[in-house]
Amino acid sequence: MGWSGRVDAGRGGEAGDRCSVQNTDHPLHEGYHTTMTQWLRSRTVFQRAALALMVLTVGAAVTSYLSGGNSGFSFVALGFLVCYLAFRKELLWRVRNRLLVTYILFGVVPIFLIGFLLTLTAELLLGQFAAQLVRQDLEARVESVRSAAQNLTLAAAHGAKTDLLDGIRERVPRLEAVVRANGEALRLPPDGPFPAAPDWIAPGFGDLFESSGRYYIGANARDGNTEAFAYLLLDEQTLASLTHEVVSVVGVLPGDDRTDFEFGLTGSRITVFENGVRKNIRPSGSAPSPSWWDVPITSMLAWQAQTSSGKADVFLLLKSRPSLLAAVGVTGRMVSVVLSMLVAVGGLFLIVEAVSLFSSLRLTRAITRSVNDLYRGTLQVAEGDFSHQIPVRGEHQLSELATSFNGMTAKIHQLIGEVKKKEKLDAELEIARQVQLRLFPKSVPKLKTLEMAGVCIPGRIVSGDYYDYVRLDDRWTAIALGDVSGKGVSAALLMASIQSALHAQLKFGGTASQPMLSSAMLMARISQQLYENTPPEKYATFFCSVYDDETGRLSYTNAGHLKPILVRAGQAMTLEGDGMVVGLLPNVQYEQQAVVLQTGDLLAIFSDGIPEAEDAAEREFGETRLAELLAAETDKPLDHIITVVTSTVEKWIHDPEGRDDVTLLVLRKL
Repeated sequence: MGWSGRVDAGRGGEAGDRCSVQNTDHPLHEGYHTTMTQWLRSRTVFQRAALALMVLTVGAAVTSYLSGGNSGFSFVALGFLVCYLAFRKELLWRVRNRLLVTYILFGVVPIFLIGFLLTLTAELLLGQFAAQLVRQDLEARVESVRSAAQNLTLAAAHGAKTDLLDGIRERVPRLEAVVRANGEALRLPPDGPFPAAPDWIAPGFGDLFESSGRYYIGANARDGNTEAFAYLLLDEQTLASLTHEVVSVVGVLPGDDRTDFEFGLTGSRITVFENGVRKNIRPSGSAPSPSWWDVPITSMLAWQAQTSSGKADVFLLLKSRPSLLAAVGVTGRMVSVVLSMLVAVGGLFLIVEAVSLFSSLRLTRAITRSVNDLYRGTLQVAEGDFSHQIPVRGEHQLSELATSFNGMTAKIHQLIGEVKKKEKLDAELEIARQVQLRLFPKSVPKLKTLEMAGVCIPGRIVSGDYYDYVRLDDRWTAIALGDVSGKGVSAALLMASIQSALHAQLKFGGTASQPMLSSAMLMARISQQLYENTPPEKYATFFCSVYDDETGRLSYTNAGHLKPILVRAGQAMTLEGDGMVVGLLPNVQYEQQAVVLQTGDLLAIFSDGIPEAEDAAEREFGETRLAELLAAETDKPLDHIITVVTSTVEKWIHDPEGRDDVTLLVLRKL
C-alpha cells in the first residue's frame, strides 16, 4: 500500500491550495509522477514550450560553463522572461502572489542588486588597478630597453669591444641587440633572430612591436653612423616577470577582428577565440585562495604595437586576486572612483525602493477599493437592484471578482427579463400552433380507387412543412406536399402563404376553356406570387399533383422536392422529374409528368426531415433505408405504415433538438 497526492486545481479558486492525500496501491513516486503529468497536460502549448525552453537554457548555461565558456548564461534571462510571459496571469492573478512579489521587491531584490553591483564595482576597480600596475611595469621595461639601446650606441660609437657591449646588454636580462658601426653589424647574441633592425622601425623608436606573429619590446637608437637596435621577446618568461608577485599576464592577443575573448564568472578563466578556434587560458602556478572572497580578478590592458603595416592594437590579459592587490595600496584617485560608484549604487537602491513602495501602495489601494465596491454592490442587490454594476479596476484577482459579480447580477437581471419574454412567446407560439393545425386537412377525401393518409411532425412548436389533398370534383383531387426553407415561425408563416395561394389557384385559377389547371401552370403561378411577396432568401420545395379517380393517372410537377418513392410489386422506385424551387427566381416555367398507378401500388411523398435524419455517428437515414422500409410494409394499412416510418426515424435521430420537420404522405391504389 502506498500514498499518492491529489491536487484539486482551479483558476482563481482556493481548491488549488488544498491537497488531499488518499491511500492507493501505487508507490509514492508513481503518484507524484501522475500528478505532475496531469499538471503538465493542463498547461497550454505556450506554457509547456516555455518550460522546455527554460530547461534547455539552464542546461546550455551549465554545459557552457563546464566547457569553459559563458555564452550559455546569456540565454537564461531569455528563458526566465518567456516563462514569466507564459505564467504571468497564473503567478500574479492571486493577491497572495502579488504580495509575495512585492515583498521580494522590498527585501530580496535590493540586497542581491546591491551585492551584485558592489561585487562588479570591486572587480572593475581592482581590474583597472591591476592593469595600471602592469602598465607602469611595462613602461619601465620599455624605458630600460630604450636606455640599453642608447648605451649600446654610445659605446659602439667610441669603439667599445664586444665584452663591453655584452656587459651593457646584460643589465637587462635576456635582452638581444643588433649594433651597426663603421659599416659592420654585430649581432648580440650571434644567433639572434634579427640580423638588422626592420625597415619599418624608425630611429628613436621605443615601444612594443610585432614580427612573424611574436611580440617584442624594442628600441632603436642612432648616433651618426652608429645604430643599435635592442629588443626583448615577450614570451612566458618575460610576461611572468612583470609584477609577478601581484598580477599575472596570462597572454598577449592581437586586437583584430579574428580574435575575441571572454572572462569566466568571477574571473575563474579566460576563453580566447582566435581564428574561430576556442581555447581556455588558465595561468599556471597560481596560489590557492586564502578565503572564499579572494576570487580571481581578470582584466586586460590595451596597448599599441608597431607592425610592418603601421600601428595595431594589442591586448594583455591579466589575472590577480584582491588580497594581492590590496597589499599594494589604493591611490586617492581610486578612492574617488569608489565613492562615485557607491553613490551610483545608492541612487539605484533608492529607485528600487521607491518602485517597491509605489507597488505596495497600489496593491493596498486596489484591495481596499475593491472590497468597498463589493460591499456597496451587495447592498444594491439586497434592495433588488440587479442592474447595478460595480467598477472593475485593474487586472488581478480582485478585478476578476468584480467582473464575476457584475456578470452574476447582469445574468440574473437578464434571466428575469428572458423568463417574462419566454412566457409571452410560448403563449403566442401556442396560438400559432393551433392556427397552423387548422391549415392541415381535417379529413381525408373518400375516393373510389385511391386511399390516402398523411402526418406532419414539427421539429419545433410550429412547422415549415405542408401537405394537403383538395377534392376538386367527383373525378379530380389535388395532392400536394411542400417544405419551406428554414424553421420556426418564419417558415410557418410562409407555409400558410403557400397554402392560401394553392387553394386560391385551385378554386379561381381556371378559365372557361380550361377549368382545370395543369400542375405545371399551378406551380408557375405560385412561384411567381411567392417571388413577388417574400424576401429573396425565402423559397420552398414543392410536389404538386392531380389524381384522376377514373383512370388512376397521377399528373404531377416536382419543384425542387425529393422524388417520391413508388413501391410496385415489392420493388421500390422513384418518380422521374425535377424543377426549380418555388419563390426563388421570377417567371420560372415548370414541366408536368404523369404516372398511371396500378392496383396495389404504394406511393410515399415525404420531406427531407426523414432521409436527412442523423444518428450518433452523423449517418443519415437515407432514401434507400426508407424505400426498404416501405417495401417491407407495403401490404399493411396506411396508418400502420406511417407509424412504423415515423417511429423508426425517431429512434434513428441522435439529437432530437436539432431535428427537422418530418412530413409523410402515403397513397395506395385500390
